[in-house]
Amino acid sequence: MKVSAIFVIKENVLYSLAYDNQVHEFRRLFTLWIEDLAFLDSFFDDNSKDLESGYWGAITIEEAIHRTRFMAIKLRQKFKDLLASNQPLETLFRPLNNNQYQEKALSKEKSKEGWLRIYAIRISTNTYVITGGAIKLTLKMNEATHLKTELQKLTIAKSYLIDEGLTDESDFGYFEFISDIP
Repeated sequence: MKVSAIFVIKENVLYSLAYDNQVHEFRRLFTLWIEDLAFLDSFFDDNSKDLESGYWGAITIEEAIHRTRFMAIKLRQKFKDLLASNQPLETLFRPLNNNQYQEKALSKEKSKEGWLRIYAIRISTNTYVITGGAIKLTLKMNEATHLKTELQKLTIAKSYLIDEGLTDESDFGYFEFISDIP
C-alpha cells in the first residue's frame, strides 16, 4: 500500500489520501457505505460473528445495511455542515486512543457515527488528512483484520506526511482544489 495522491476536500482544511492510484479515501468510503449494497451485504456476511456478538445489540444483516447507509448519510452531512460553517474540524474528530487527552499535531484521530469511522492525521486544529475508514463492530481495533489495516494506513500516512514535509497547515497551500464532498 502506497500513497499515490492527496486530494483536497476543502482547501486549507480537509484532505484525503489515495492509495495505489485508487479514488481518494473520503469518496471511496461514502460510496461503499451509501451506494454499494453488494459490498455491505458481503461485509456483514463476512463479519456476521462480530455483528451477532451483541456489542451493537441484536441485529440482522438487512438491518445493519440499512443502519450503515443511514449513519453514512448522517456523517457525510456533519462534514458538509461543518465545512460550510467554517467551524474547526476538531469538533468532528477525537484522538484514536480514547485515553489521549492532550491535543498534538500529527496525532491519529477518528470521526465517528455509530459504528462508522473516518480515520485521519491531525495537522492542526482545523487541518486534517483522511487516511481511511471502517465499519467498527468490535470494541478494539486489533480484534478485526480490516481494522488492523486501517491502523497500518494511519502509520503509513503519518510517515508519508513527515517524509514529504507536510507537517503544518501552511505546507498544504500548494494543492489545487480537485474534489468535493461526494
